[in-house]
Amino acid sequence: MSNVISIRINKHLEELIELHAREARLEQSDIVRDLINKGGIFVAIKGYAEGKYSVEKAASLASIPLSEFMDLVMSLGIKSKIDVDDMLDGSAYIEDVLRK
Repeated sequence: MSNVISIRINKHLEELIELHAREARLEQSDIVRDLINKGGIFVAIKGYAEGKYSVEKAASLASIPLSEFMDLVMSLGIKSKIDVDDMLDGSAYIEDVLRK
C-alpha cells in the first residue's frame, strides 16, 4: 500500500524533475521516488564515511543489503571502518550459525 504526501518545491527543482522525467521517459512521481531513494543512500554513505553509522546501520538506512552497501562504499573509494573486533564478532557469529 502506498501513502500520498504533498510537498512544496521551488521552480528549479520542478524543472529538474521535469527534465529527468522527459529524458528517462518516466513519470515525474517515479523520478521523485528515485531521487528520494538515492538521497537516502547518500545520507547513509556520508554518515558511514564520517563514522556516525556502523556499516550495518548505514546499510539498513540505505535499505540495501550489507554486501551491496560495502561494494558501493568501496567503489566510491571510502575506506572500510571495520576493525579487528568487528571481524572477530562476525567470525564468532558465523561459527555459531554453522553449529546450529
